[in-house]
Amino acid sequence: MGWPAPTDSKNSIRKAGRLISTGAADQEHYDILNRWRMAHGYLINTFQANLRGRTKGKNIVVGQRLKRGATIVDKLQQGRAVDLATMHDIAGIRLTFPNVDEMAEFRAQFHTSRAKHKLVNDIDKYNYISRPKGSGYRGIHDVYRYHVGSENGVKWNGLLIEVQYRTAMQHAWATAVEMADMLISGRTKFSQGAQGNLAFFQICSELLARKYEKQSSCLPDLTYKDLVAEWHRVEGHVRIFERLKGMSQHYETKSLDGFVLLILPKSGELQVEQHPTYFKAVSRLISLEIKEPDWDIVLVSGDDHGVRSTYRNYFGNANEFISMIEECLSSEG
Repeated sequence: MGWPAPTDSKNSIRKAGRLISTGAADQEHYDILNRWRMAHGYLINTFQANLRGRTKGKNIVVGQRLKRGATIVDKLQQGRAVDLATMHDIAGIRLTFPNVDEMAEFRAQFHTSRAKHKLVNDIDKYNYISRPKGSGYRGIHDVYRYHVGSENGVKWNGLLIEVQYRTAMQHAWATAVEMADMLISGRTKFSQGAQGNLAFFQICSELLARKYEKQSSCLPDLTYKDLVAEWHRVEGHVRIFERLKGMSQHYETKSLDGFVLLILPKSGELQVEQHPTYFKAVSRLISLEIKEPDWDIVLVSGDDHGVRSTYRNYFGNANEFISMIEECLSSEG
């Protein structure tokens, strides 16, 4: 079977999203969600092929993923998304750059490409570098509406895809947040959960932004000396850094090319499955999500380096974040 195309009406998708958000959905509505999610695989494949061509020979890491079903449900039920039919990050591509300047140059060039896909957002709407999130998250997102004139592709016209831009430092911070949330079943990435955990990553974000990018994050009014002192005080209570340093899980296997399921059971021991086609991978993903709803499972694709680097939180790898923070703590700013 080829790439699944949308089969449900927008009204049906919206209704399913509304019922899921209120907890009133039945299996039919979750089936609609999964068919809608599956239909975004073609967009991911098309965009990643374009971006890989543009990044060839450059020190830019490309990763891509289909959004987890549990995360979509959570966004709807928490009110972080109000319409399943227009949720713009079901399909996602992430680009990681050595520094902010190379990121800005690449993004500007991509904005002027001749592709007919429409940039939906104003250019600075999702600029979380100039306006960091309260959690300390920094990066830039763009949302595109897919549009082609070819007979093969028109079935996907109108679907949305999110392109995320991060520097290696910003990605190291975001990875550490996700790993910590896995460890403590937290919600720090959404600026929720224990205040101490949120404060820890806010301080880390500010330290990293100043040390490595000569910018500010979410705590611009604190001096560098005060940030370091506060870091030690908060870490003394939460012990997040200590626990991240204790994680050393690394999954060794043959090259992780193609369509890859990264599976974290409650035991915390990573399982990896590789599938020859998107349809087989996404079908397996959905069956696992139904069977094991408490497991953390994500469908990713790309080359081995892209998978391991972009989704390093699944591989227990916070080494870059750890070394950067240690350098910040030993520095005077």
